[in-house]
Amino acid sequence: MKIHEYQGKSLFRNAGVPVPNGFPAFSVEEAIEAVDKLNTDTVVVKAQIHAGGRGKGGGIKLAIGKEEVRQRADNMLGMNLVTHQTGPTGKQVQCLLIEEASDIIRELYAGIVLDRSRGRFVFMVSTEGGVEIEEVAAETPDKIIKEWINPNAEMRSYQARKLAFSLGLEGAQVKHAIKTFLALWNVFRDYDCSLIEINPLVVTKSDEIFA
Repeated sequence: MKIHEYQGKSLFRNAGVPVPNGFPAFSVEEAIEAVDKLNTDTVVVKAQIHAGGRGKGGGIKLAIGKEEVRQRADNMLGMNLVTHQTGPTGKQVQCLLIEEASDIIRELYAGIVLDRSRGRFVFMVSTEGGVEIEEVAAETPDKIIKEWINPNAEMRSYQARKLAFSLGLEGAQVKHAIKTFLALWNVFRDYDCSLIEINPLVVTKSDEIFA
């Protein structure tokens, strides 16, 4: 079963994975209400479809002020969003995520999947966040760092620490990344997931890590 970004972030939040505040919106009016709840002028309007590449397809837009949010929401709701994963017909946008904007300094990648060839789970990270991970794997596979986890064991703190250091994180960023990686593993395990991907996993100016 695939779930939308806003649903995944709700699971993350409950599991202790840091995520920006945000609310789903199924209408323009609900998008404006979400801005009021967030109590901020600057938000990101995100189309919710089961496909990657939304940003390139025009499905993720920054909006400043309610009028721009209204315009973005009106343009996105009902549109057929075409990405490299949807095919030429695209997918209709029926829901948005209205999310507070983050002061981003780096975009990373994190994912967990079953490595069937080894019979173990693999936790992958990369400094090349915000782009298609398939492109990174094909063109610069050395930029994907992997840590394998035995299905009968738990992810250990030292493994999360290795991944954090491999990304070049420093100081408080390392502490936050370790907490985030361990919490992501708990979500993957507890909900019997086949795949979790965070792209981008962002680092903010205040050294926070957000999924």
